[in-house]
Amino acid sequence: MRPKPNGTITRRGLLGSGLGAALGLAGGSTAHAASSKSKPAFSFVHITDTHIQPELGATEGVDKAFAAIRALPDKPAFALVGGDLVMDAANVPRSRADLVFDLWRQEAERLRLPLHYSIGNHDIYGLGETTGVATSDPEFGKGYWKKRLGLERTYDTFDYNGWRFVTLDSIGITSTRHYEGNLDAEQLTWLDDLLRQTPRPMPMVFLTHIPLFTIFGQYTAGTTLPLAPAMIVKNGRTFQELITGHNVKAVFQGHTHVLEECTYLGTRYVTGGAVCGDWWKGPRLGVHPEGFTVVTVKGGDLSWRYVPYGWKARTA
Repeated sequence: MRPKPNGTITRRGLLGSGLGAALGLAGGSTAHAASSKSKPAFSFVHITDTHIQPELGATEGVDKAFAAIRALPDKPAFALVGGDLVMDAANVPRSRADLVFDLWRQEAERLRLPLHYSIGNHDIYGLGETTGVATSDPEFGKGYWKKRLGLERTYDTFDYNGWRFVTLDSIGITSTRHYEGNLDAEQLTWLDDLLRQTPRPMPMVFLTHIPLFTIFGQYTAGTTLPLAPAMIVKNGRTFQELITGHNVKAVFQGHTHVLEECTYLGTRYVTGGAVCGDWWKGPRLGVHPEGFTVVTVKGGDLSWRYVPYGWKARTA
C-alpha cells in the first residue's frame, strides 16, 4: 500500500495496490446524493483506537498523530473519537486506569479541538473479576469513563452546519462481566425518538466503536465463518431498519484496526484504521498503517481520506 505524496490513502490508492477487494470497499468515496441547499464546506477527523499507554512509545505516537492533525492545511471543525482511548481500563488496577486516562487527557488537550466520543471496550473500568471492582460500584463499567470525560451519558447528538451527528454506545456488558457489541434498549428508544425528530432530507453521520456492518471476518478468518459477538454489533440490523428512509451519509467505526468501507442500502460504513496500528507493534495485519481519517463535507457530499502519520513501531 503506497501512500500518495501527501501521505494519504484514498479508495483509488487502495484499489491500485490490490487491497480494494480485501478491504471490501464498495462505492466511491463521495456520496451520490447532493443537497439542493448550499451549505458551508467543513472538515472533521475520525480518530479511533489510540490505546495510549506508557509502553512501546504509545504516548509519543499519539502525540505525533495529533501533531499531524494540527498541521492539516484545513483546520478540522471537530473530532469524532471512536473509542479505545487507553490500553487498558477493563482489566487493570485503579492506579493503572488513572495513569492511562491521565495520558489521554494530556494528549487530548494538545489536540485543541472539540471532541465527540464513542466508548470502546478497553475504556470500560473494572470489567475483569480480578480487578476487585464490584458491579455495584458507580464507576464500574462506563461510570468511570463518563466521569473522566465529563459526560452525562454514553451516546449523544449534535448539529453542525446543517448536518446531524450521532455518537453511539456499542458496548454491551454481560452478566458474566464480558463485553459484546450491542445497542441497548434505552439507547434504541432514544435513537428512534431522535430520528422521528430529524427531517428525512437532513444529512446524518454516526460514530460507533464496534462495527455495525463489516466483512472483517471474511478476509481474516474465512468467508463462511460468523463474527463473534465481541466483533460486531449483534443488533445492527435493528439500527439499519431504524435509519431506513433517512439521509445517512456515513457510519464511522473502529475496533478492528483495519481500513475498510462497505456500503449497504446506500449507507457507507467506514472502519477507520487505528492510530495505534497493530497495538503499537506495526501496521495491522501487516498492511493497515497507523493513521487517522480526514472527512470533508461540501454541500450534501462527504468524502474521506486516510492519513498515515509515519509512525515506526518500537520494540520496548
